[in-house]
Amino acid sequence: MNRFLLSFRAFWDVLTDRERADRVALALEPPTAAGPDLRILALLQRDGRLIDFLQEDLEGFPDDQIGAAVRDIHRGCRKALAEYLDIQPVLAREEGDSLSVDAEFDPAAIRLLGNVSGNPPYQGTLKHHGWRVTAARLPNIPAARDESTVLAPAEIEV
Repeated sequence: MNRFLLSFRAFWDVLTDRERADRVALALEPPTAAGPDLRILALLQRDGRLIDFLQEDLEGFPDDQIGAAVRDIHRGCRKALAEYLDIQPVLAREEGDSLSVDAEFDPAAIRLLGNVSGNPPYQGTLKHHGWRVTAARLPNIPAARDESTVLAPAEIEV
């Protein structure tokens, strides 16, 4: 019953409050197929071979071999993030801290977990501080000749 009341309240808020409607629309918008998100993924592939790692079936490899590979992937991806993005925690608090979430919280920045009922402010425990990008310096990815987005070009040694 609480979710029904919450949905009715959200419906009314979206209908009567433009700022809240914009925040809800942002939270419900599916990610676009192009843009900065794919450029970041392309950089993580280029510098850390992240896609190669995630696409690999690791079932047949021993843990020590996977661990050695992960160290290089971690180093490359961390370097790419540091070079192209300024990343800060959404909440500058320690995980496990108790905190209060007021009625005007940003649903794109804070996700409430567990049994959310009643009216704000909500009292809770920080499970993850979140991440936000405060600045981005992303290079452009050359456009492919077809409609797809090439994250990493095929490499041919001649």
